[in-house]
Amino acid sequence: MKRYNIILACTVAFSLASCVSEEINQSASVGKLSVEVETVMPMKTTRAGVPTDNFLISIFQADGQTKFDGDNYYEKTKAQLPSQITLPVNENGECNYVLTAHSPEEFKRIMDVPYFRGSNTILIKKNMNTEATIHCRQANTSIKLTYSADFLATFTSWSVTVDDGNNLGLEFLSSNGTDPDAKYCALAEGVSELVVNFAGTTTDGATVRRSMALTKAESTQTYEGESNNFGGGDAVVINLNPEETTSGFVTIGIEANIVFEETEVNVPVNVVDNGEWEEEGGNGEEPGPQPGDDNTITLTLPAPLTFTMGEGGTLDKSLGDTKIDATNGIKSLMVTAESNNPDMVASLEAVGAGYGLDFVTAGVEVVGNNDLVSFFSGLGQTLSVPTEGDKSYQFPIGNFFVLLDVMSGTHTFHLTVTDMNGKTKTGEVIITVNE
Repeated sequence: MKRYNIILACTVAFSLASCVSEEINQSASVGKLSVEVETVMPMKTTRAGVPTDNFLISIFQADGQTKFDGDNYYEKTKAQLPSQITLPVNENGECNYVLTAHSPEEFKRIMDVPYFRGSNTILIKKNMNTEATIHCRQANTSIKLTYSADFLATFTSWSVTVDDGNNLGLEFLSSNGTDPDAKYCALAEGVSELVVNFAGTTTDGATVRRSMALTKAESTQTYEGESNNFGGGDAVVINLNPEETTSGFVTIGIEANIVFEETEVNVPVNVVDNGEWEEEGGNGEEPGPQPGDDNTITLTLPAPLTFTMGEGGTLDKSLGDTKIDATNGIKSLMVTAESNNPDMVASLEAVGAGYGLDFVTAGVEVVGNNDLVSFFSGLGQTLSVPTEGDKSYQFPIGNFFVLLDVMSGTHTFHLTVTDMNGKTKTGEVIITVNE
């Protein structure tokens, strides 16, 4: 199925009015739009902003969140856009449009470069020229590792992983060199803690292992607003340095800082020891309990489901119900979607973008997310979201049936549940749609 047909089908599912019609086109009821793109840098700096000529710009009708394809102004770069764009308006002589812009690279969980994106809603009026600026902000978090001279003199090899509780899997190895470049990570929503796990071999051949948790300290300021959570634009710098234990063994120490938008000084990050592992040759004790599933979370998933295109609208939605029980209360429920149908991926990205939802890359936080409620309302579906601390919740994957109904392929929804004690459990729901 062609991509434009997929988008059209999504529009039908939303059942929302469009500003474009044959009558309007024939009556030449249009307005003019000029678009500029600016990047909002994540810290005070004298260096120039990121060039935006190669940023991709999309134009959507705000009422239906569908692409405007009148002159194919869909994902054109800033350099390709004309100085003025002609846009249709409705019978009242006006129409709201959503403008989005983002870096030209594909947005991935771990990148070598920062990724900027932004959006703006603008009212276009008949026979009027409107100027709009899309302010793009950094969507990913910079994580940089540094090694002290003592560290490099003590360890011959090492592995450092950084995790956000949603399988980030960022890894720095000794083979990456002694001054590895920063990585830019799309963290899960609501991440208040980063866990750093270290395993290294000393010059004496001993093994050192340690797990540390990082949380923000001394300031709640972030690039995206006041929050205790790590987020886009934060620049986390982690320094590793060897230390000696009271028993004379070598272990590892971690210091971390973060740079905020409105300050030029480093703000320290709290470092909490998750449990020190004795090096080989120590007391022989096994590592203590590690973060993870301790059976306090029960995730009851529906069986894999198969249906034929055209059946999704009448299918029993309860077939997709996912039941979550958390003894210690639910803190987070992240949902990420993948598909072997590229049209499905493109449509989820396009439709979700209008609500600030990223189903494909970073995932969508369900807990307390009213934007998700609005998203499903646009699909003609109802949804209640849990609040932090709820001990049970039922997430209706069946709400997606009406969207999947027009897209063949195998579609997988990944769910990650985190409780109030930081324990997690993951699962997936697989839906196959035949033509």
